[in-house]
Amino acid sequence: MQEMIELKRELDKLMSSLNGVLAARTVLNDQDEITEIHILSDLSKSPKQLVRDIQSAIMAAFGLDIDYRLISVAQVNSNMILAPAAAEPRLLIRKITISLDSNNLETTVVLAMGEKSFEGSCRGPLSGRNRIYSAINACLSALKTFFGQPFTINLIDLQRSNLAGNDCFIVALSYIDPHNETVLYGIAAISSPETEVQAAVMAVLSALNRIIGKARKEN
Repeated sequence: MQEMIELKRELDKLMSSLNGVLAARTVLNDQDEITEIHILSDLSKSPKQLVRDIQSAIMAAFGLDIDYRLISVAQVNSNMILAPAAAEPRLLIRKITISLDSNNLETTVVLAMGEKSFEGSCRGPLSGRNRIYSAINACLSALKTFFGQPFTINLIDLQRSNLAGNDCFIVALSYIDPHNETVLYGIAAISSPETEVQAAVMAVLSALNRIIGKARKEN
C-alpha cells in the first residue's frame, strides 16, 4: 500500500513536470490499481499528443504501460483574450476548456464583458476536425446566453484559407435579431496548430463584436 502511495506521488510529480501540464492526479482503487489519471494542461499541445507524452514518460521512468483510456485531459486557456476597443463594449475570451475521454470531446467556452461571464458547452464525438466545430458551437452557446432570447445565431460556413502567407479561419454566421436577418463574417489568424481552437473562437467573435453594442441596447 505504502509503495503504491509513493508511486502515485512520483507519477504525479513526473506528469506535472511535462511541458504543458499544469496539474496531474493519479487515482488508485482499493486493489492499489491505477484507475484514472487526470491532467490539467494549457493549450500548447493537442490532447492526443499530451496523452502520448504521458504514456511515453511513464513507460521510460517506471516501465508501466498505461492505457490511454485511463488518461483524462482538461485544457485551459485563460490568457488568450481580445483587446477591447476604446469606449466599445466587447466580449473577451476568459477561458477555453477541452475535456475528452476515449469516445467523446467536450469543449466549454467562457466569454466575459466586464465582471459578467457567459458560458457555453458542446459535446460530440472525438475527432481532430470536431475540435474546431465543438469550440465554435460552445462559443455560439455562450453568445446565445449573452444576447438573450430574441436573438438567434447559427454557423453557416467555416473555411480555412491562406491570406498573405498566414493560415486563417473564416466564418459566416446567420444573425437574426427582432428586426431582420444578417449574414456576418469573421476572420482570425492561426498562429500555430496548437492555437486552432482559439483562432476559431476568435473568428466568431470578430464577426459579432462589431454589433454587440447595438444588440445590447435593443435587448
